[in-house]
Amino acid sequence: MGRRKSREFTFADKVLRIILRVMFGLLRLVDIRIVALMGRGIGLLTWAALPSRRQIVARNIRIAVDPTLRGKQLNSLVRQNIVRTCENMVCTFKTGLLSDKELNRALILKGKDSFITQAELNACQICCVPHAGNWEMMARLRPLFPAVARFGSLYRRLDNPALEEAVYNIRTSHGCEMFNIKDGLKEVFRLARDGGMLGVLSDQFTQQGIFIPYFGKVTGTTPLPSLIFKRRKENANLYVVTSRSTGLAQWEVDFSRQVGNTDTTMSQAAITMEVNLALEEGLKNGILDGFWMHHRWKPSYNFAPDTCDEYNELIRKYARLPFRIIMCVPEQFEEAVLVIPMMRRLQACRPDMQLTVVCPKEQQAFWQTQPYITYVVTTNGTQSPAEQLESDDLYKDGPYDFLFMLSSNEKVFNNLKKLMPMYLSGFASNPLARKLRTRFVLPVGTEPLHKSEEYQKLANAHVCKAPILPYADATQGNEEAEGCFIAPFSTLGSADTWEKAKWVELIAKLSGKVRLLAFESDREAAEALSKELGIEAVLVQPETVASVMGSKTTLYAVDGLLPQLAALVACRCHVIMASRLASAYAPLGEGHHVVFNHTPCHPCYRSTCDQTPCCTSGITVDEMLGITN
Repeated sequence: MGRRKSREFTFADKVLRIILRVMFGLLRLVDIRIVALMGRGIGLLTWAALPSRRQIVARNIRIAVDPTLRGKQLNSLVRQNIVRTCENMVCTFKTGLLSDKELNRALILKGKDSFITQAELNACQICCVPHAGNWEMMARLRPLFPAVARFGSLYRRLDNPALEEAVYNIRTSHGCEMFNIKDGLKEVFRLARDGGMLGVLSDQFTQQGIFIPYFGKVTGTTPLPSLIFKRRKENANLYVVTSRSTGLAQWEVDFSRQVGNTDTTMSQAAITMEVNLALEEGLKNGILDGFWMHHRWKPSYNFAPDTCDEYNELIRKYARLPFRIIMCVPEQFEEAVLVIPMMRRLQACRPDMQLTVVCPKEQQAFWQTQPYITYVVTTNGTQSPAEQLESDDLYKDGPYDFLFMLSSNEKVFNNLKKLMPMYLSGFASNPLARKLRTRFVLPVGTEPLHKSEEYQKLANAHVCKAPILPYADATQGNEEAEGCFIAPFSTLGSADTWEKAKWVELIAKLSGKVRLLAFESDREAAEALSKELGIEAVLVQPETVASVMGSKTTLYAVDGLLPQLAALVACRCHVIMASRLASAYAPLGEGHHVVFNHTPCHPCYRSTCDQTPCCTSGITVDEMLGITN
């Protein structure tokens, strides 16, 4: 197959071509063991000088080996892997230049005989090769398989034409055919039809691939081996061919591992999953030879890629480590709860989803009661958020993948970044936006959105296709609770108040049992007012509101946290909105009634009011009840 140039040669490319020819000419004269020693030296320098690369390798090794690895044990494996990877990579430049004598000294073949027996039957041997060891050995092995009709490999063309020409010539100099994936698969399918050996680097991340587990954690995986296997229809075999270092400039290439439990009637996803399992098994004996210096399990803005029931079933069956999202919620509790619909959607996006909330300590107990949240850590505890997230109970679930920064706390953000979540997202209006990878810009010049809808749009920006769930969930409340509650105390401050006389008038007009609802923090004032009004006081914490309210109850309240928590369990709410904009902060769900007074200062977003009379003084009891003339 002809090789297409990536672009025309410039003068600089021509100079580079000469340099490369001289370099490769000199490289032919150098013993590969010396090259390997040079690679080890480069590896040690890389390990010492690039802490960010050490973090990437540590993340990958935790996924591939053991998520609980940490400290000296993990650091030792990271150093060994970086040194070995650099040794292998430097040796790849020499591999295609090896003489037959040098090759025999550097190479041990395992499982060659049974592999060739299949190839001689005109079978297509699809070799799934991981980025491990000296994978350039595959192009050098052609002379050792004379009985194989054709011997080829898929690859991606290098951008620089001079370097592409040099590498291509070395790879094909011993008879290996190279197929650039960007040129299409016509020649690849022809090789499969003719019979022969075809190498496919099968473990690289691809956003357009099939998202299924690899080493127990979901990632984008190329479906190419399964596609070629199914296209061949018959007389084709899938093998995992691995390379591992056995000494200085010595490698074992293993052809003995055939991918089992596959046939052409299976789906591409099912076949690809079997390939992944075989790749994992093949790498176990040489895990430190794996190329773990790049992000193998990387999320993108589309953290919930297109999946189907079959993919999800494979994820449920084989995923051992979750996709971990950290959500740092707003400090203001009244706004933090409006993120709940977005949280529920994220949890429904994919079967391996895990959501961890970072919040102020006063919110912790509430979030711990929510079924869609796995862990809750605090921003103002004795330990920093990162220390809590790295505790043994949380650490065991593996590295973190995604951070939604919905708070503007820079200290907390800098602390969370230490965990190296791979994708950072939030709103462009956040003061920390310049430090985020994705900054979602809210529409301007339109009617104000409800805050909950803004968070839904953030989820949509990340291609979250899970259905939008209602804010209210009656099953989370007390289904037996009945009657009316009044809530005269606001968590927003004294600007959200209503005269005592109107509460008295309201109680007189309500039928059935009426109780006063307040938070424990307002105990003294609530007990005094309830005694004065002659009704029972019910004191709650945010996490216990659901135990006293449900779909058969009604709440009459001033704006604040209580009506939002009541709405969460489908309690009908009549709410006076004083300091905040009703269209942005009104309780979510059906059956609610919001009252506010049109004044020049409304909404003021202040905790105290400096106007006389305040904007709520003009609101009547009938308006609160929703009675119109």
